[in-house]
Amino acid sequence: MQDPPFVFDVTQQDFQAAVLDNSFRLPVLVDFWAAWCQPCQILMPLLKRLAIESQGAFLLARVNADQEPELAAQYGVRGLPTVKVFRNSQVVEDLLGVQPESVYRSVIERYGIKASDRLLEKAEAAWQRGHQQEALTLLREAQSLAPDNAEVKLALAEKLLASGESQAAQQLVQALPLNVQESKRVKALTSHMEFIDLVKNAPGVADLVNIVSARPDDCAARRQLAARHVLDGNFEAALEQFLEILRRDRDFADEAGRKGLLAVFNLLGSDHPLVARYRRQMFNLLH
Repeated sequence: MQDPPFVFDVTQQDFQAAVLDNSFRLPVLVDFWAAWCQPCQILMPLLKRLAIESQGAFLLARVNADQEPELAAQYGVRGLPTVKVFRNSQVVEDLLGVQPESVYRSVIERYGIKASDRLLEKAEAAWQRGHQQEALTLLREAQSLAPDNAEVKLALAEKLLASGESQAAQQLVQALPLNVQESKRVKALTSHMEFIDLVKNAPGVADLVNIVSARPDDCAARRQLAARHVLDGNFEAALEQFLEILRRDRDFADEAGRKGLLAVFNLLGSDHPLVARYRRQMFNLLH
């Protein structure tokens, strides 16, 4: 059976490119071995299995020490098998003999690109290509591999929300650590979910515009209209409606006007020009 591309043999001639150069983008485990070495025959299948399992989280390079004595001497190999881990062209770990599998897993975890992170990258690429279900499948797989990875949970929540699965997205956000929930990204996601809740069973934009025109003090309708505008990406129109609520009834629905403005600010980010303009107007109304 042919070896995968991340498992290969190296010699003095290609060591620079195959190991040292590659180690700037991935950790490279170099296994110094010999055909007569019984422990080497035990270790090699183990390392190969871990490499295949990790699907490219690290590279496994094999050096036959009998055929490459100068290379073995250059790196101070005094016994076989020896595994040297290269990162950024430097040896960062040196393992002599056959170690327990947990030791190699620990090294891979410490220096390797996590499988969940690779799945996260693939999911984002699939999403950008318009393959939403493929992206969701990849993110769920990443979550199963790394259930405590907040970045994976957050990415999955964002994609679920964009796919219309707001309840599932909300459950993921609620399960995030408290320190993560305070981040701008999570606050924006939470604001988006709140706007989705606001328009459940609400009339469409045209009907809400007619209601507000007929009853200008109907702050509940204005709030739903603002939420509709947010979800349509018409942020300035949404901000106008929340500002009007603030003008007409500052205390409506536990300060819904002010909170709605802040929620839109969260979505847009502090650098957006609309935020500076409407923040000033909000301040003037409140003071």
